Amino acid sequence: MTLYVKFFHLTGLFLSYIFRPTDQLVQRQWMTTTREQILDAASRLIHVRGFNNTSVDEILKESGVGKGNFYYYFKSKEELGFAILERSLERISTELLDKTFRPDKDPWCQIVEFLDYQVQRARQRGCTGGCILGNLAVEMSDIHEEFRRRLSEAFNRLRARIEATLTQAKALGTLRADTNIPRLAHFIVAGFEGAHMMGKLHKNVDVMAGVVEELKGHVAQYRVA
Repeated sequence: MTLYVKFFHLTGLFLSYIFRPTDQLVQRQWMTTTREQILDAASRLIHVRGFNNTSVDEILKESGVGKGNFYYYFKSKEELGFAILERSLERISTELLDKTFRPDKDPWCQIVEFLDYQVQRARQRGCTGGCILGNLAVEMSDIHEEFRRRLSEAFNRLRARIEATLTQAKALGTLRADTNIPRLAHFIVAGFEGAHMMGKLHKNVDVMAGVVEELKGHVAQYRVA
């Protein structure tokens, strides 16, 4: 092997050692973990205290992350808030919507399971926090236009899943022909958000469950046997 070839061979070994895939993977995992730590801590605090009543310093203390790391991932508290909003919607989609709204199931069963799951989650949490999207909508809609716009989009995506399910029921002939589907979908969203609020206010899951039962009873009036 010539000196020239040896040089490039050794150089290649050196570079492959520096940029080992394992090290790169560990670094990516560390970065993901740190970002998730911040999001988890901020979500817990904001869910209970609200966005404006939660400071960056409190988030740093709760997460155990330094200020430099915080601003590496999020340029501002506002940007963090948007990330929490997006992640919350993703989790709602995977943990709730994708499990309850399945086209292979009867559309009415989908809606009932969706509403019942809200109560089940509230029982697990003990009526603490309520719905983070609803909380942010109440707190931020009048004072922060970009938050309001993003929250509106989030609720529109949720409402669209309900509309699609009602449309499926109509196609099967089990929904009254005179039903205004968009309006009924809005009503369902408003109903379960109100149920969350009442459960949180009274610290009583049974209050929330009662509101949900009334909501289910009203929606059932649109069903054709």
